[in-house]
Amino acid sequence: MADPPLFTVFTATYNRAHTIHRVFDSLREQTCRDFEWLVIDDGSADNTAELIATWIKVADFPVRYVKQDNGGKHLAHNRALVEARGQFFAIVDSDDALVSDALEKLVHLWNSIPRCERHAFCSIGAHCCDQAGNLIGDRFPTDPFDADNRELRYVHRVGGEKWIVWVTEILRRHPFPEIAGTQEIPGGRVWFEIAKNFKGRWLNEMLRIYYIDDPATGATLTRRKTLTVNAPGRLCYYIWSLNNDLGYFFYSPLPFLKAAVMLPILARASNQSLGHVLQSLNTVQAKGLVLLGLPLAVLVDICGRLTQFRNSEVVSGSPHPET
Repeated sequence: MADPPLFTVFTATYNRAHTIHRVFDSLREQTCRDFEWLVIDDGSADNTAELIATWIKVADFPVRYVKQDNGGKHLAHNRALVEARGQFFAIVDSDDALVSDALEKLVHLWNSIPRCERHAFCSIGAHCCDQAGNLIGDRFPTDPFDADNRELRYVHRVGGEKWIVWVTEILRRHPFPEIAGTQEIPGGRVWFEIAKNFKGRWLNEMLRIYYIDDPATGATLTRRKTLTVNAPGRLCYYIWSLNNDLGYFFYSPLPFLKAAVMLPILARASNQSLGHVLQSLNTVQAKGLVLLGLPLAVLVDICGRLTQFRNSEVVSGSPHPET
């Protein structure tokens, strides 16, 4: 068996045969060649399998393809961590691309950490840009910048899409919870858990291309979701956040106020009682925050239902035939 690669580039895909070529094309252009591409197909019904089979024959880097029953991105992520052979685990979505020297620059970034300090680091990361080259989100305070993911979000308030590449063995010890009835669990559920014990080093460069829309079809890939899409997964994340990160409230209150307001809405959408959800909160402060936000939660829920009703009326209605 060949030596393990430095990077496992992981792509989860579901019916994205029309965009996944972006990942493949950008991997062919990488100046660092020490990687494998691991594609976990989450039950696609399009021609993804045939496409990947063609690329396996022509690629000058290892390509592995695994198909599973449709269960959601978080389950594909867990499967990929079982399959991954690389020292680093680089997540690249099926509608993304990388700049040509992305992996090479990450190697330099990791090597800039003194060997005696690397045990404290779980990741290296950089910025994302859109397909026009515009920065998405906020820049890091220094270059490079060392901080764990919780400090980055709550203390330094660096927002926007970021590209995080993980030490595989550390990430492998923190799989996503496998919850029924959801296709996705927010990444923060895992990223912030790891941040309790490890930090990352960040680079003020744009290395991942995050496509805002699909120019080929005109379809928006980042379309705003309804409040209750993947409710059990989001509920899991917000409960965890209020139980584990509430100590950062006075640094950055808005994420916790949002969690408190959304909890009753997501509980209803997940067929759970508010009493049951309150019992899952560990502190009086967390329970009190949810109860204080309850009137606003009711109002937001009503507005959300009205919006869904109006949208369904538009979709179900049909124009009168021309005469």
